[in-house]
Amino acid sequence: MSPQLTSAPAEQAHALMQGFAKRTGLVGDSGDRTRRYLWTDAFAVLNFLALTTLDSASDNPQDNVQSFGKLAMRTINQVHFYLGQFAANDPRHGWISGLEGDNGREHPTVAGLRIGKKMTERKESERYDPALEWQRDGQYYHYHTRWIMTLLKASQYFNDQQLAVWAAELSLAGSRFITEQHGLGPAMCWKMSVDLTRPLVPAMGAHDPLEGLLCALQAHHQTEQFSQEFSSYIKKLQQLCERSHWATDDALGIGCLLVNVVRATELQTYCQLPASVQPGALLKAAEQGLNTVHHAFAHNRAAGHRLAFRDCGLSLGLRVLQGNLAFLNEHDTAPQFGAAIWQLADDIEAFWLDKQHQQAATFKDHLDINEVSLAASLLASATPQLYGRL
Repeated sequence: MSPQLTSAPAEQAHALMQGFAKRTGLVGDSGDRTRRYLWTDAFAVLNFLALTTLDSASDNPQDNVQSFGKLAMRTINQVHFYLGQFAANDPRHGWISGLEGDNGREHPTVAGLRIGKKMTERKESERYDPALEWQRDGQYYHYHTRWIMTLLKASQYFNDQQLAVWAAELSLAGSRFITEQHGLGPAMCWKMSVDLTRPLVPAMGAHDPLEGLLCALQAHHQTEQFSQEFSSYIKKLQQLCERSHWATDDALGIGCLLVNVVRATELQTYCQLPASVQPGALLKAAEQGLNTVHHAFAHNRAAGHRLAFRDCGLSLGLRVLQGNLAFLNEHDTAPQFGAAIWQLADDIEAFWLDKQHQQAATFKDHLDINEVSLAASLLASATPQLYGRL
């Protein structure tokens, strides 16, 4: 029997996404359309596609099928319009790329996309404040990779090659996060200025080269364009991956690794992956931190000291991995987790579906990203391939 929108998790996810759509101006007239945020919106698009998939598979599909698909495309268009241009409170105006008119609209991702923070980026003359930097706008490499994957999935879902081209252009914009160190090879920073002319945080994100490489390989494969540019970019990413280690005890980081196990397994069917990013290596790195995270969550740490989107990133990864076990078994990559690890996904979702826990400041202060992440975890149970494979 096909999964349906009437299942409890799907109904809960539907309610969460309806609230998000109203708050952020995707439906109705009361929301704030400028409330676009690249990471959150990347998962929101996938959630709308998942809801469309579930409803269309039901015995009595509703009008939601068409409206969810429209919401996915509306989100994409709004992200490109608002985050592909300088913010309203920025003295600069127009497309980040410097392109004008139709050219700017036709290539909204060619010079990257803003994070969506309300505070403008740090000026060159301003002192670096690591705490305040989290509140300032700019471009995040790991947000780029999230949006690239969403565009590639949406391209296949809607059979729209233009979305894949935008994904490829955004992927290549990531090359501007990489510099060459004399005699030391490439170096990467994880946050750049809005116009990609200067680093705002001169350090590399732990999994950025991994995410960047997988995205570049998939974008190149799906578009078969920009071969020369991708060849150079992929080579630099491979060098960075060879010098990196993926093990982490961060819940969100582990969840992303689990999703990437599935992605790497699929990629390996049509391209050669370096040893550092092969599925087995990623799975081993994820396993190293899983027991630590499981132990910490089992102690029922108070909601006010947790971040739902980080917890739900782990539960999403577990859902995606579990839903693709047959595929992973075919390619000798299946994990050997005990029941307690798999149960962690249920525990996380139940914890954050609790209305009392949703009253915590950490939940309400990050409402959009928390609710969208929770909805993604709930929907991934029924549509794991959507979140983990092309």
